[in-house]
Amino acid sequence: MRTKSRSAVRALSGLIAMWVVFARLSAAADLPREVRLTGDPNPAVHYYRATTEVVEIAPDGRRKAKDVYDLWVEYTPRPGAAGDLVTCRRFEIAAGGKARVALPALDDWSYPLRYGADGLDERGFIFGIDQTRFEQLADASGETLPLGITYSVFNAFVDFHAFDQVFARRSSEGGGIQNLQRFGQTVLHAAANKAAPISLGSMVSKGSRFQNGAITLELKGLSRVGARRCALIGYDSGESSLEMTLTPAPQVTIEVKGGSRYAGDLHVDLETQWLLKATLMETVVTETTGALLPQKVASVIERRLLLRALSKSEFDAGRGAKRRSQR
Repeated sequence: MRTKSRSAVRALSGLIAMWVVFARLSAAADLPREVRLTGDPNPAVHYYRATTEVVEIAPDGRRKAKDVYDLWVEYTPRPGAAGDLVTCRRFEIAAGGKARVALPALDDWSYPLRYGADGLDERGFIFGIDQTRFEQLADASGETLPLGITYSVFNAFVDFHAFDQVFARRSSEGGGIQNLQRFGQTVLHAAANKAAPISLGSMVSKGSRFQNGAITLELKGLSRVGARRCALIGYDSGESSLEMTLTPAPQVTIEVKGGSRYAGDLHVDLETQWLLKATLMETVVTETTGALLPQKVASVIERRLLLRALSKSEFDAGRGAKRRSQR
């Protein structure tokens, strides 16, 4: 009996070892023939909702009331034209736990997506976003938004384009989504270790910048968003840094220096090559100095973002809810 038991154990151990080897080989295997990432989505109108939550963490670890930014975007490809058309159909904010309020100046606002290798258009605007639109930005009650809130509103558009047009699209400068060919493979993105200028009209001075870390993309496996079969791609910014000079009022200067790390997942439709879902978790640590501040101000902020593609009916229903709430 003992001999048979030992033989059975050895046979089972051998079978387990074979399973382990098979699993390792499968993880390193090329993608199935029908699973390919091109980074070139088909030209169809898409609708997105991006919700960002920003929470400041006090020195004692207490989390303050969150700010919520809710952006609804209609994205219209225009092959052969000078940039696809981006239309903000709705933007609402809820600052510090207060009730949601609309930003009328951004309703049905459109701009052409234009940018070069550095992310800027010929005017120096990132992704072609007209920064003058955010000067003296006010909510539906007519109250002008504080500078920090205004910048976060602007940054919601930057985040959208970073996911949909940078990470989820083909890169012509090297490392990009099109280079992911094996499960478990990681590539260094073309934007890695590059500096991106930070600007927002007259409120942010020239020389302000965000220094990217070693941004990587990883093909984790397959996923589903609704009925759509997707590639699951993880991204990680590495250790990034930022320097900003703010001018909230004439002859008033505030310096902000700090670091950031963000990571999350992208779900890319394998049939259409469109981004269907994206998540982000970012921690930002900064130190602020200025003539009006009695001492240096240190802060820790967490940002969480969920970007989802919507059907036209879902998108229109959301706009209808906005109209009803404004009556």
